[in-house]
Parts: sequence; C-alpha cells; structure tokens
Amino acid sequence: MRHKKRHRNFVANNLVGLRLLYRMFPGGILFYSVLQMLHGVSWVLQVMSVQYFFDGISGKEGAIPPLAIKILLLGAAYAFAQTMNGVANCYGQILNRKVTKETKKILFHTIDRKEAIAFEYAEELDQMNKAVRGSEGVFWVSTTILDILFFYVFYFAVMSWYLFSLAPLLGISTIIIFIPNVIARLLHMISFEHLENEAAPVRRKTDYYADCIVGKEYYKETRLWGCGKYFLDRYNRMLKKLNGLHFRMQIRKEKINFCINVLTVSAYGIIIGMLVYYVLTDAISVGAFAAVFAALREFYGFMDEVISERLAISIENMATVRNFFAFIEDNREEREQINLPERFEIRLDHVSFAYPQPETGERKYVLSDINLRIPWGQTVALVGENGSGKSTLCHIIAGLYSPTEGTVSYGEEQRGAGRIVKGISAVFQKFCRYSMSLGENIRISDLDGDKSEDRLRQICKDVGVAPEWVGGIDGMLGREFGGTEVSGGQWQRIAIARGIYRNNSLLILDEPTAAIDALEEKYLYEEFGKLSRNCTSIIVTHRLASAQIADRILVIKDGRILQDGSHDELIAVQGEYRAMYELQSQWYQ
Repeated sequence: MRHKKRHRNFVANNLVGLRLLYRMFPGGILFYSVLQMLHGVSWVLQVMSVQYFFDGISGKEGAIPPLAIKILLLGAAYAFAQTMNGVANCYGQILNRKVTKETKKILFHTIDRKEAIAFEYAEELDQMNKAVRGSEGVFWVSTTILDILFFYVFYFAVMSWYLFSLAPLLGISTIIIFIPNVIARLLHMISFEHLENEAAPVRRKTDYYADCIVGKEYYKETRLWGCGKYFLDRYNRMLKKLNGLHFRMQIRKEKINFCINVLTVSAYGIIIGMLVYYVLTDAISVGAFAAVFAALREFYGFMDEVISERLAISIENMATVRNFFAFIEDNREEREQINLPERFEIRLDHVSFAYPQPETGERKYVLSDINLRIPWGQTVALVGENGSGKSTLCHIIAGLYSPTEGTVSYGEEQRGAGRIVKGISAVFQKFCRYSMSLGENIRISDLDGDKSEDRLRQICKDVGVAPEWVGGIDGMLGREFGGTEVSGGQWQRIAIARGIYRNNSLLILDEPTAAIDALEEKYLYEEFGKLSRNCTSIIVTHRLASAQIADRILVIKDGRILQDGSHDELIAVQGEYRAMYELQSQWYQ
C-alpha cells in the first residue's frame, strides 16, 4: 500500500498537498490564487501598454497631451506589474511560514502516535527523517499547480493568443517549445526520487557521527577515549558518499538543463527572426514588433523560470514531500486510549517479545512465554543480570511496546496494538534532563493534574529534591539556556519526583538510582514504598538490599521468570536469588 502511495504522479501529489493546504487555510489559499492571477494579468497589461505607446508614436499621434497619457499608462502598467510581483511573493512567504508551522504540528502529532518500538527500526527512522525534510517544502511544492494555472498558464495563454492574433505561427511555436522541456523534467523527477530514497540512511548516519563528535550526550566520552578522529573519519566517509550521490544527480541535472537551454535559445532566435520578417513585410505593426521584442525577455524568462526553476525544484522536492504525505497517511489512524480502572490486576498471558533484526530477518526473543499476575497495590521488584529482559518487561507492562506474542491486560482492559495506556508513570535509567525550570521538569509528567505549589514542594521534600540547588522552584536547570547544572544524583532525584508527581495507577522505577550510593538508594526506595501505597509499583534494581522493600521479587534470567517470591522465601532456598544475594553481601563486609 505504501509503495503505491509514494509513486502517485506529480499532479496527483500536488492535489493531495492542495487539499491539505486548503483544510489548513482556505481563505489564505484562495487569496494567494487571486494574487497570482493578478500578477499574471499585470505582465500582459505591460506588453499591451508598450504596443499602445509605440503604435501611437508611429501613427503620428504624438501630440503632447495624448503622448503624456500613453506614458502614464505605460508607467502605471510597469508599476502595477512590479507591485503585484512584490505583494504575491511577500504573501507567499508569510503563508509558507504558517503552513510549515502546521505541517510540523501534523508531523509531530503523527510521530507521537507511533509505538515506541518504531524507534528501534532503522527503516522507520529513515521514513521519519525523510518526512521531516518533506514537511518543510509542502507549501512551495503543493502550490506549484496554483502558480502554473493562475500565473504562468494564464500569462502564456494570453500571450500566445496575443501572438497568434499577430501571426498564427508565432502563437503555435510558443506552445511547441514546452513539450520536450516538460518531458525532460519528468524524467529528472524520477531520478531525484531514487536519489532521496538512497540518500536518507546515509544522511542520518552522517548526522549521527557528527553528533558523536559535538553532541552533548557524547562529547565527554568521545574526548576521554580520544576517539574524535575515529568518528570524524566515519563522518567524512558518509559525507563523501552523500556528496557523491548529490554530485551524480547534479551531473544528470546539468545535462538535462543544457539540452533545455539549447532548445530555448534556438526557439528565441527563431521567433526574433520571424518578428523581423513580419515587420519588414508589414504583417505586424512597429508597435507590435516593439511590444513583442520587449516582452521576449520576460516571456522566455518566465518559461525558464517555470520549467528550470519552479517546476524543476518542485519536482525535485516532490520526492521528499511525497515521503511526508505517505508518512502521515500510513500513520493517520488515531490510537485508542485505554483509561485504566481504579483498581486492577495486571495479567501477562504467554507473552513473548523479539526486537527487530532487519539484517537477518530472524526474530531474537528477549522475553519468552511470560505468565504473570500482579494484584492491585502490590510492589514487585525485578532482579537479574544485565540483558536478562527486565527493562523490556517493564516497557511491555507500561504499554510502550506491544508483545510479539501473547496478551497484556489491566483488569478488563486488554492492551493491543495501536492502543495507548493512560495512568501509568515510569522513571527509566536513561531519563530526560529537560532544559527547563525545576518546577516544569517535575510538572511535565502531569500537565493536567493538581498544579498547587504545596504539592510540588512536598514531593520534592519526600524524594530529597532541594529547590535551593537552582535558586528555587522556578530556577532554570541545565547550562544550555543559561541555567544551573546539577549532579547526576540530583538529576535522578528530580526524575523520580517527576514520576511520583503524575497521578498514576501503576508506577515503574527502572533503575533510576544508578548515580546514587547504596545507602541513599535504600532510603529513597523506603520513601518510595510509602508514596506508592495507593498504586501498583514495579522496581528494577541490581542492588538486592533495595529489593527487600518489595512485597514480591521476580528473578529474570534469559527472558524467563526463574524465581518468584518474597525475599525471605527466595533466600530460604538454593537458587539464583540466594547466590546473587550472597555475592553482593560480600561487597559490604
């Protein structure tokens, strides 16, 4: 289905874009069309005023009063043409900014509807990258038909009629010139679309390697390991490959442009020759000769503009804009939202999960046949080795990932593909550090909730967040916009406050305390236990001393639940949990 959508012809995609623009700004698009039509009329009036002026002089009607009127009309026609040119272009720029703002909103809303697992697929990331580029050119590409119909076609039609009225062969010749030019541009469009599809993954890698060198997330380790040159070499290789693709396309484009220019210059010479012949044989007046000769520059300028610039650029960018259309159409279905009941049991029945392996096409399962029941209000700790599947299980319970096999239910509500689960709060190990105020960093998890400052300050107190770190609740965090940078442990406390602030029925802590020492973590989890009495909570931790606050501990190994019980029950039997606990106990002796 997606393949067919992407290969609609140029006109069909323009119509799709026009419908989208009209839904956004109906009055703006109609006014833009009127401006383009008046713009086209202004240039035709300019040509007619030139003929009127020169015919008046050659007809010995050059008395001062009539001549002054003709000069005024000629000046008014030129002034009108230049005014309409400026007004049409200015309004086009204003409308373009409005449209770009709306297309970005549509794009971000579309991406926001996608399941989190989509960000694990390279193909999906490439489609998003191409859609982002395409959203920036929707207006100019989609208004190509309006510009052609209301400005260029109107201008060329009237001018062709005007030339045809002078001499039929002049009018016919102007139409014939367009045909090979348009065919050449259509061939170029097909080539450019292939280039865009080939360039998208290369461009994304280029941006990624650049981020590894200068990005805030990477720069410390990049400098510590001294691997800046390594990433620079990779960046240069990708950039060279990307430039090679564009160079190949540019060579092809210039060959087409050369052929078109040869054709245009030849046609220009032929028509000038015809004009000279017609004026010498008295087939046309001197005024008509002067008007047409003066208009030829604009005529072929507009012809080159509509084909070599307006149409060509639109055709080139249609490859990217088409990706935007395809992306929003493929993902236009709204995802159903599940509102969790007040009290519910979480059930996982035969749940398995595999991350995408596009290179091999095989499924690599990280969770296998998980059957689990978590009663309302229970605190569950997940423990196990790195890579055992703990975080993936949390993602599935949180509704971020859909299971590859099996079902997840919350009471009577079943989680299915395309369904969003509301009322769940989570704090992950790689939490976000927003460059906003301290209060905004916490409140962002529940924008529609209780905004009282007393509640905010109480939560900060409960998890050990001191507003004094940044000069108060409204103090800016992060140096990016001139705020205060706090330590990793302080950031983790802020992230936990954010998770607790949200009005939730299920709270998940997926190892958010890695930068906090063991004693602080134990204290924080004890406080967390008090704060989560009115909801179900899941804790992922490597430190088994902290897991003891849980009502129940699940030992995960190789994607399966190996052991299930309380701390006392698991420590009483020989098994994975007891071995891990005894090993960790030696660290603190």
